[in-house]
Order: sequence, then structure tokens, then C-alpha cells
Amino acid sequence: MLESWTRKVEGGIMMKKFAQTTLTAMLVLAIAACGGGGSGGNGTPNGSKEADGGSSKGSGEMPKIYIYQNTGALNQKPEGSVPDALEEMKQMYMEELGIEPIAIVPPKGSEGEKLNLLLGSKDQVDVFQGDWDQYASKGAIIPLNDLLEEHGQDILKAWPQEAWDYMTDKDGTIWGIPRGLPSVHYPVWIRTDWLEKLGLEMPKTIDELEAVMKAFQEGDPDGNGKADTIPMMTDINGINNALMGGFVEGGNSNWLDPADNKIKPVELAPGYRDFLAKMADWYQKGYIYKEAFAKFDPLELLKTNRVGMSSMWYSRITLLFPQIKPNLPEGVDYAIARDLTGPAGKLMTASRGNTTGMLVTKKAKNPEAVIKFINYQYKDLPTNTLNAAFGKNWKYLDDQKFEIELLSPELRYAGEYMLSLGLATENKYAFRDPVKKMHADYLNHEITNVSAAKMPLDATVVYDKERLKQNVPMLEDLDRLRSEELVKFVTGVRPLSEFDQYIEQLNKAGLQMWIDEYTKQYHELKK
Repeated sequence: MLESWTRKVEGGIMMKKFAQTTLTAMLVLAIAACGGGGSGGNGTPNGSKEADGGSSKGSGEMPKIYIYQNTGALNQKPEGSVPDALEEMKQMYMEELGIEPIAIVPPKGSEGEKLNLLLGSKDQVDVFQGDWDQYASKGAIIPLNDLLEEHGQDILKAWPQEAWDYMTDKDGTIWGIPRGLPSVHYPVWIRTDWLEKLGLEMPKTIDELEAVMKAFQEGDPDGNGKADTIPMMTDINGINNALMGGFVEGGNSNWLDPADNKIKPVELAPGYRDFLAKMADWYQKGYIYKEAFAKFDPLELLKTNRVGMSSMWYSRITLLFPQIKPNLPEGVDYAIARDLTGPAGKLMTASRGNTTGMLVTKKAKNPEAVIKFINYQYKDLPTNTLNAAFGKNWKYLDDQKFEIELLSPELRYAGEYMLSLGLATENKYAFRDPVKKMHADYLNHEITNVSAAKMPLDATVVYDKERLKQNVPMLEDLDRLRSEELVKFVTGVRPLSEFDQYIEQLNKAGLQMWIDEYTKQYHELKK
């Protein structure tokens, strides 16, 4: 559940794009017909006639809410709950709140298609997770300002203002309940037992980091007598977000060119070519895992006891390493290399917030009940959110109501009603479990420590994605070209001497349109 915060399945992304393309027309046409025909002053649908499965206001019937469970809460039990355990949780909510929750579990890998089909059909769906700027532009969701003010006080208190900024458009309309905050996701983890074995200190600079990788490669720290050590396990996001800041002043971020006051991609920033050169040198020397930019299983790689460092998404260590630690030699451990710097300063770049949140559909017949239901999970934290996640299968282990453990490793209730995922709830408790402790410690002490990284220049700017698509029609092609050529330069498939040719490729592919639109939106939103 905890890891699901930002990760997507690659195949699912492609299928989602296909579904969005083919179903957009149907979705736009169907929303008005299915959604009650507009919204009232408090962001609730007008009209009193109810379809099957809903309940009329004032009818005396218990309101039902239809939850599309695509939050990632089911990651630990994708097949869903045992029926009687799910029913027990439903009855609890009905008794406590007078609201009947009904969960819709999407097909694995086809969540996007199923959601679009539901939004464009007569079937009921009231709340789901998504990017509000994608769905608000299609008229598929409703504003939440008045609903939150009246029924969501605990939700409002739980999230800081910076989280709400990402849920709010330029007119002050709140479209969703936040899921995250600007965070640090890409620290460099280093094998401390190897440092000790080789008589090395924890590195503080990019040069010292390179020296450690060289020592790991040449010193046979795992003692297997083979030259097979992997100094650094990483991927494309890992090198960009964990290392680029040491060479580029703004880190992995768009930047404002003082020469013309325009927003430009990081490839045009001073220091980017130096970053590429260093990564290509490390790859050629074997410091970077040779399959870093292909599909590989980090857990299987860690099992080999050959990985000296990781600059991948933090949970590749915090979640995976504790699972296999008991099977590795005694003393094996990883720790964060703190305060790493390069010629341009801090190596790591923080992840900006995003527009992902819990959204209420225009089709919702009981939007007040949806907000009341979610608000309940933010009350008496972390008790109610833990109940939503684990049912009755947990207990507190201390008087402070912070440390918890599961009563049984067998999960009968899977979390279908869990709608309060995110840092506002996940850092309110921790498992007293050696396998889960490392991850909980990172969530509670590290993930929001953005001072350890560089903040992107436009971290607080919520660009209008629909405008970007309309005014930069080649946007996806540019993004793909940027990713593909980065990998080519690092792996040596393309020599760095062709970097100027690469920039010319970007220009021919429509980079100036990209610059113009991003610049226009940036200055509009920063006024």
C-alpha cells in the first residue's frame, strides 16, 4: 500500500493512453447525460431524479457511494477481500456513518479503460483516484470547495497548504483531495558493511562517490573471488533525480533562461552536457549496472549480494532489501549517503507535487456522503485510516498510538474502502516489524526532508496539460525523444560529440513550440 504512491505499470500506461484517445469523445458526450446536468453552488449535481443504485435526498434511504478502488490500496492483496470480511467492514461504516460503501475493483492492468467506460456509461461511480486537471477539463468531476468546508474539516486540517495548491486551479477551485507533497524519492543508498570492509568513509562529494564505486568494483567486497560487483543499481529516473543536481544548478528541472526570460528544458541548461559526460564515463567503466535502462528485477539483483549502491526510487531499498536481508551474510546493510554535492551543489532533485488526488464524479448522487466517508478516515488519526486499510487485523503497540503490528499475516480484508492514502496519513504510524521498519522510517523521517535536495524551479506551477497538448501537438514525441537520446548518450550508443546535433533534432521536432507554451503558462501562473 505504502509504495503505491507514485508507481505505474508500464503496460498499464500504454493501455491507458489508448483508452483515453478512443474514449474521450464518448466520455465528454456521456457526462452531461449521466451526471445530473450541471452543478449547484456547492459543487453538487442539480436535479432530484435518481438512477438505480442511488438514493434521493430526503427519501430516508441510506445513501450509497460507489468507490472505484484504483488507489493502490489493494497492492498487498490484488484479488480483493474475503467476502465476509468485506461485508463486515461495510456494516461497520453503515452503522458508524449511515453510508453504504460499494467497492468497484478494477481489472489489473486495465484500470484506465474500465474507469473511462464507467464514466461514459449509465453505471454508477462516485469517487476515484486520478489527475484532476485531466478530468475537470472534460467535465467529469465536480469542485470540492464547499463540500470540504461543510463536510471535510478533518481532511482540510490533515494536508498543508502546499498540498492543496496542487489541487487548486488558477481561479481557486479545489478539484481533488491530495495524495502527496513535494518529496525526496531518490537518495543514494550505500552498503555500509562494504565501506567498513574496505576502510572507506561515507562519501560527501561526487568525486568521493566515484572513488567508492571504483573501490567496490575492484576490491571484491562480497568476497566471492569474482569481478562481478555492481557498484550502482539505477535507472533513467535514478540518474536524473539522484545525480543530475551535482552538475546542473537547478537540478532535474525546467529552467528560466535569464538571456530571454523563457522556460526551457534541462537539456539546454548549463552543466547538462557535463552530467551526460560523467554518466557515460561511469557506464563505460562498469560503475552503473549494464542493464540499468532495460527491464530488470531489483529484488532479484539485490538477492545476489553484489549491489554496492542504489539511486533508484527509495523503496527499492526500503521495501525490498529488508525482505532478503535475513538470507544475506550477517552485517549486510544500506544507509543513505547524506549531503552529497557536486560542482553545482546538491546531487538530488526533489519530486514536485502533482495533481493526483481523490476525485468526486459529476455522476455522484450523494457527493456529501462521499466527502463525509473520506473525512471519517482522517478523524482520530491514525486509527480510522488503519481500519480502512487493514480492517480489524491490527493493534497498537505503544501508548502513543504510533507503532502497530498486524494481528495475522493473512489478510482477509484487502482495503477496498481505503480512500485516505498519502503522506498525511502514512507518516502517522509505523510497523514494529523488521521487514517494514526501514520503509516506515523513511516515510516518517526522510521523505518530506526536501532541504536535502534541490527544488524544481516550477515546482509550484500546475501547468494546464490540455493546453499543452493542444498547443504543443508533438509533446509526446518530444518527451520520447528526450528519454531515448539520454539513454543512448549514457550507454555510448550515441557519442557525446553529437550533442549539438541532438539539440537540433529537438528544434526540428518542435522544441520552440514547447518553450513558447511552457513560458506563457509559467508567467501567467507566477503573476
